[in-house]
Amino acid sequence: MTPQVSVIVPVFNSMDHARDAVQSVRDQTIDSEAMEILAVDDGSTDGSGEVLAELAADDPRMMVITQQDSGTPGGARNVAIDRARGEFILFLGPDDRLTSDALRRMVETAQEQDVDVVLGKVSSSDAQDIPSSMFTRTVLDAHLVDDSVFDIQGPTKLIRRELIDRLGLRFREEPTIGEDEPFMAAVYLNARRISMLADMDYATLGPREDSSPVAPIEQTAESQMMMAVRLARTIEQHTEPGTLRDSLLERPFGWTMERALDSRWTRLDRSEQTRLAEAFHDELGHLYTDGVRKVIGIDIRAMLDLLGTRDLDGLHAYVEHLASGAPRRVGWQDGDFVRLLPAGLEPLVPARDRVVRAPKMLCRLEDVSLVGRQLTVSATVRIPDLDGAPDELGLRAKQRGQDGVEDLRVTMQDLDPGARSFAVTAEHGGLGRGVWDLFVVVRFGDREKEIRFGAERARTIPPEGVSNLGGGPRPQDRTLAYFTRGPRNLSIDSGLVMHKNLAEARVLGLTPDENGRVLLLVGLTDAPREADEFFAHLSTPHQHGGRQLLPSIRLGDRLLGLRLPIGAGDVGTTVTVTAVLGDASVPLPVAGTEFWPARATGFGLMRTEEGGLLVTAPSESARHRDPLPEIRVPWTAHRLAGLRGRLVPRIKAMPVVGPSLTRTVRAVRERRS
Repeated sequence: MTPQVSVIVPVFNSMDHARDAVQSVRDQTIDSEAMEILAVDDGSTDGSGEVLAELAADDPRMMVITQQDSGTPGGARNVAIDRARGEFILFLGPDDRLTSDALRRMVETAQEQDVDVVLGKVSSSDAQDIPSSMFTRTVLDAHLVDDSVFDIQGPTKLIRRELIDRLGLRFREEPTIGEDEPFMAAVYLNARRISMLADMDYATLGPREDSSPVAPIEQTAESQMMMAVRLARTIEQHTEPGTLRDSLLERPFGWTMERALDSRWTRLDRSEQTRLAEAFHDELGHLYTDGVRKVIGIDIRAMLDLLGTRDLDGLHAYVEHLASGAPRRVGWQDGDFVRLLPAGLEPLVPARDRVVRAPKMLCRLEDVSLVGRQLTVSATVRIPDLDGAPDELGLRAKQRGQDGVEDLRVTMQDLDPGARSFAVTAEHGGLGRGVWDLFVVVRFGDREKEIRFGAERARTIPPEGVSNLGGGPRPQDRTLAYFTRGPRNLSIDSGLVMHKNLAEARVLGLTPDENGRVLLLVGLTDAPREADEFFAHLSTPHQHGGRQLLPSIRLGDRLLGLRLPIGAGDVGTTVTVTAVLGDASVPLPVAGTEFWPARATGFGLMRTEEGGLLVTAPSESARHRDPLPEIRVPWTAHRLAGLRGRLVPRIKAMPVVGPSLTRTVRAVRERRS
């Protein structure tokens, strides 16, 4: 039976790892007869050949090829390509591992999708940088540029054997860096279809230096340039001039040549620099087109321009500037963002060639409040690379699912160019009914950038946001400032369009618990849920306290008792209470202080203007006897009567709390009568 896949493993002095690499292939879930293993002992002297022979002795699927040291991984791979029989070939390094189901899934994908190359997501066993940004999703018909296929040049791929034979492809056999890039580039550029699989890790790559068949090759400016030449010429051979070629040439020009022109360049003497400049002109000059210049970064473009014109003094100065690590600053000039350079370098690079994209802008929410329907928002903006300041900041609300756009009225701006961040505060008298997403607007001249914000915010802002529900607004005026799920950005729900079924809470009164501390009685419109939380905000005469989660006692179907962390030793302390029910934070104004048994507990309670509690001496208690608020909850009379019938006996039976609450209720009735 002809195998479906041939796995080629070149081995040179890798005895410590080769056994695991080969074993990971032997353990594959693919049908046993569908696979063959070709291990090449490339002149090992550490016993690797004996390990391979031992493994092959009890596995008829495995063939060991022994040869003198070829000096390169390519030399070992090429002899195995000549002997392989599989419909597909996969190259595996001696320090790499396949995950158990990798071959079966890759071969099935290749056959079902009729593709020539399958890339599986890989991970690393050490700290080496493995390309991963392109593996966010599986793409069965991937594009070389749009799906970043061309950025993955390593040969650990499933490749159709017919494609290799048709092109007569083999790896370079002279010692060099990047010997696999021309091979894989030719494969990519001639494949009919390519698939990328991101559903799992298909291989774990080991440290590259351990699997090299020769001593590590010094990566000099010249070796990097020659690596760029080989890849660029391969691209030229297999493409026509145009946008695709220009985009593919970004790798040799924008990445490899940038490594050739780093600090390695400044270590060359002038004669070597001159020789490499001539080599660049002869080998790559005709491929360095305006189309390529548009797709590479500003710094490498400037350096290649200087190299192409043989301005070696200017190139040396530019490379030294980059190697110094000086911050790369951006300024706003004549309607564009431009890279700022030291005065001595600016004449080398025209302003039109220093135009860059807008610098990264970071927004932080500093405050958000709702008073009635009025919304007030404060934010700061940091632009780390900017030299100067924006012309203007603003805040904007966009109605989700609609075309509505409202700019908030700016009440404060701080645009000091010397500041580390810029600030803006703006307000709106009342957004129309709907869900609104908030944006910071940063303006430079006629250009503006909208930035969603809220994920980064001041610690003083509650994680559930704020609302105006505590003041009992009309249904159409109820507003909630909340943070979206996932990104956690700030949005406004005006009229509670999205949060239609929020529960409500009302304070029914106060009573001492069994320890003489404060138990706040809270009635709910819905049965309590596990996600419901209640917080106390404490402040003392000498310091501000934090937000504390309150323990609660279930007293009935819709009745809770909240233990407040105040007692006789907390005279002068103020406490306010907030309920977080679902996605809404609602202040709970306290009621019933006039009936607090101050003499029995040893401390008094007074209601503050903000609806909180002030702990006082017993003699100061209840000086302000506000009437109990009228409780309006959507309960029918018969349901309320039923609830009363169930709760009253249970509350009366509670020690201390029962008798105290009973006295309170009687006093209320007497007062009202």
